[in-house]
Amino acid sequence: MTRTSDFNLTAVQRLLSLAAVTATAFGVGLSFGIGFPLTALTFEAWAQPKWMIGLAGAVPAIAVLLALPVLPRIVVRLGPVTAIALGCLAGAAGFAALYAFQSPAAWLIIRLLMSVGFALPWLAGETWINSVSEESTRGRVIAVYAIVFFTGFATGPFVLQNLGLDGPWPFIVGTLGSAVASIPILLARRFAPEFCHDGSSDVTSALRMAPAAMASAFIGGFAEITNLSLIPNVGLAAGLSQNEALGLLSAMTIGGIALQFPIGWLSDKVSRHAVTIGLAVAFVLLVLLLPFALASSGQAKIVCFLLGGAILGFYTLGLAVIGERIAPGDLAAANAAFLVMYQAGSIVGPFAAGVAMTASPVNGFVAIMTGLMIICGVAVVLLDRRERRAVQRG
Repeated sequence: MTRTSDFNLTAVQRLLSLAAVTATAFGVGLSFGIGFPLTALTFEAWAQPKWMIGLAGAVPAIAVLLALPVLPRIVVRLGPVTAIALGCLAGAAGFAALYAFQSPAAWLIIRLLMSVGFALPWLAGETWINSVSEESTRGRVIAVYAIVFFTGFATGPFVLQNLGLDGPWPFIVGTLGSAVASIPILLARRFAPEFCHDGSSDVTSALRMAPAAMASAFIGGFAEITNLSLIPNVGLAAGLSQNEALGLLSAMTIGGIALQFPIGWLSDKVSRHAVTIGLAVAFVLLVLLLPFALASSGQAKIVCFLLGGAILGFYTLGLAVIGERIAPGDLAAANAAFLVMYQAGSIVGPFAAGVAMTASPVNGFVAIMTGLMIICGVAVVLLDRRERRAVQRG
């Protein structure tokens, strides 16, 4: 899948194009921000075991991982605007189905199907961003995109805090948020980039194009989805109330929002690899502090605020590296490969943490998070070093 060679935009058109796809990210983020904690806390209310709650957090990632190899061709066939719109409508239908079918098995199936739908705006939107962005500001543009997405995500727990888990309103808001998300790109469809598939690359070959960025995607997947799925459960296990536990999730998402632009700005000025390693070190230190911070809701919110910035930063930086290092003709396949690695992390993290939390909810969570981050951080260092040596030899 490649960008068409004759795709040119004026400065104003470029801004409108980026604004449209970024605005769509708010509605998608809102749907995620409602869906993840709603599923985790509902399964908790249904007295499901911790491993089942972890599986519920991993099921969406499994669905997207299985669908991604064929999604680039689907996006080409439909066009990015139609693909994003259909994906948003599939998410809206999913929320309605969750309300209609109240059982753990039904929810696992519905969340799986919803996630396949949401993969369309995810892949098409991020390829759109990297296609239209200029290299000198790529980190900041992707940071703004992430900020808007996480603003929507942060609104989700706020909705649940104020509307509660019972009754139709969380499902109504999720349905409307998903459906309305398609409007901005429909209004700006003439500024959308066009894509074609030349058969020169696929997801498997794209995994080898920027291996350090792919490792960053795996880190982003396990760190982000595990924390966003299970941090309310960690808070409950530490003795916090349901609203206080949801407050940890809100603090985490607000931290992701507040700290992304500084991280993106820094990545445009210095090595994105160095910033990634710095975030990994900060993540490990903050997770080790979490058990002590949970003695106070206020202290725990501060730690979660800083964790949120680090967690989202991995994805932002990895996506920027894809745009920086990958040729236009391979960009969509590379974005799909990036999402494959992200989803792989999203599967490993929640499920492993759910199992570890069965023995010790707080300490098990901390052990899995620190162990995975140390292993993956070392992998990023080694892969980046090998990638740079290959470039020098080439």
